[in-house]
Amino acid sequence: MKSFLFLLLTALSTFVAVGQVSISLKVDRRQYLKYEPVTAIVTITNRSGRELDFTSKLEGTIAHSWLDFSMRDSGGRAMQKRHNKVFQRAVIPAGRSMSRRVNLSGMFGVAKVGNFAVTAHVRRPGVEEVSYTSNSGHFTVGGGSILHSVPFGVPDSPYPKRKYNIITFNDGNKTAIYSQVMDTNTGLSLSTYRLSEYLGFVKPLMALDRQNQLHVLYLAGPEVFVHATVDQDGKHTSTEYFKRVAGRKPRFVEFTDGQVVVAGAIKYDPEEEAKVAAKARGASERPE
Repeated sequence: MKSFLFLLLTALSTFVAVGQVSISLKVDRRQYLKYEPVTAIVTITNRSGRELDFTSKLEGTIAHSWLDFSMRDSGGRAMQKRHNKVFQRAVIPAGRSMSRRVNLSGMFGVAKVGNFAVTAHVRRPGVEEVSYTSNSGHFTVGGGSILHSVPFGVPDSPYPKRKYNIITFNDGNKTAIYSQVMDTNTGLSLSTYRLSEYLGFVKPLMALDRQNQLHVLYLAGPEVFVHATVDQDGKHTSTEYFKRVAGRKPRFVEFTDGQVVVAGAIKYDPEEEAKVAAKARGASERPE
């Protein structure tokens, strides 16, 4: 009887402790392109009535993070981690919440087509037996359509032979355009980056400048073209917006010195246009 009461009290105290911290997980999107970073937001709310200090601990040479994740594939099988990420300390005052965006692709190998489920786990500071588990976030990884590919070289680098891919992908809601840098020797994706939403009425154009930077020109809105540039490592370096000139088709002009510019369109600033429109609305709403 005493043993039963002890177990009951232990269970009740654990239940109360778990209720002191709530944790939720939300995957940023339901569908991702293969090799695209999969990200999620974890929100932790402190309902303990006191400040909580979440810290990781070190046992010998092994670090145990206060925030951890588990993932299962479409067959329900637990996936092995690629890397054990150790999260920095977090202090959450009583009654407050903290959110962190996490790159799940850095921890798990999700660079394959399929369905996945991820769960977050938090270790309560100072109480090793108590942990908190979030809801499961579900997402799908799918393949896209490669519109353009062009090889280029980066001598004296770990990946000297590379290629740019321009890819479109529909996430079930909208179609987006991506730039991708691949190592042609291994097939490894060095970068897969979502540029923006994309309208498929006009086929995107691509060109390389004298520094082997990628230039992409595509239709992002009914009247708006985007000129995006990407460097050799796949980093998005700049974005310019254009509107077509009547009777002309936006295009790239490549000069002999390796410069790439947009022709057949006029450059414009969407933020400035929005300010002008707002000012005009304000003037029209003034009483006479």
